Amino acid sequence: MMDLPLKVDFSGKVVVVTGAGGVLCGTMARAFAQAGAKVAALDLNEEAVKKLADECKAEGFVCEGYKANVLEPEALEIVHQQVLKDLGPCDILVNGAGGNNPRATTDNEYQHEHQKGQKGFFDLDAGGVDFVFKLNFQGTLLPTQAFAKDMVERKSGCILNVSSMNAYIPLTKIPAYSGAKAAVSNFTQWLATHLRAPASAATPSRRGFWCPIRTALCCSMRTAPPRPAPPRF
Repeated sequence: MMDLPLKVDFSGKVVVVTGAGGVLCGTMARAFAQAGAKVAALDLNEEAVKKLADECKAEGFVCEGYKANVLEPEALEIVHQQVLKDLGPCDILVNGAGGNNPRATTDNEYQHEHQKGQKGFFDLDAGGVDFVFKLNFQGTLLPTQAFAKDMVERKSGCILNVSSMNAYIPLTKIPAYSGAKAAVSNFTQWLATHLRAPASAATPSRRGFWCPIRTALCCSMRTAPPRPAPPRF
């Protein structure tokens, strides 16, 4: 059992976490379960989320693992219906599925470091770049389409999208990943505006709207040793 830094009670809440087969989102799923939530752990790696679910259950928590491809709307809807049956409608959605691809990564951080035989910016594979954008952006949009329906109908819920500091500062050799995560960050802000509803007398707002569904960003960041500043041109 983890030592949670905050004591937050999520009893009665259904939390759906995509990418839960990985370390970051698997830990988030485990923490939600430990805080009392009923957790649906989704990942393309079925073995990983089933193992996570079994470990949570052994500790007395509620967690179910589901194989899910975040790029297949039909498959996501099947999982959505299964989660409804097993746990109930989604209250909190954590869009954590994402990642990079070697075909969309340069060998060097700076163009002046490029040497023959290495993969530079001009050698990036279009298919690899397309995959990275789909995995991160559509992999956030499609699960939201599947699970946020429950929130809209009940006028309540929370959506947490996992972005990256690469969306704001170019840190490494991953232009496609940086652009894709920037799209996730922008989409999160757009979604917050799109899902807001007209205010009523019972829910006054200075701007004339209230937000029944909260959206937020979680930015992950990996550290790297400092490098010299690039030359000025």
